[in-house]
Amino acid sequence: GDEPIYEVATFYTMFLRQPVGKYHIQICTTTPCMLCDSDSILEAIQNKLGIKVGGMTADKMFSLIEVECLGACVNAPMVQINDNYYEDLTPKDIDQIIDELKAGKVPPPGPRNGRFSCEPAGGLTSLCEPPPGPGFGVRADL
Repeated sequence: GDEPIYEVATFYTMFLRQPVGKYHIQICTTTPCMLCDSDSILEAIQNKLGIKVGGMTADKMFSLIEVECLGACVNAPMVQINDNYYEDLTPKDIDQIIDELKAGKVPPPGPRNGRFSCEPAGGLTSLCEPPPGPGFGVRADL
């Protein structure tokens, strides 16, 4: 019928003028992601899906666009697929993500290198101990 062939947030459909795939891949290629080799991620997506930027797979499952900063620079390179961010990507990671989506699974979003959120890749360097309790640093005569 006339129903859309994709399942993306209303936000996307407000601005996109052409239908997108069920899984709309937005790859960031702004400077921080580019410096962390987003080009290899883009190449892996294009090779895996057989589409170029702006294209959609014949089965209407995947579409691909290139976007400006999505605000996860510390976890570069990254992609947004529908509402989920996938960060700290390697070509192998994006290949696995696409395979899981093809299998009907939703891969867990977030960093793919094992770190929690956006903590430093080498581990914490500050705030490594519990904060002092109430009254810390207050003069005794007050």
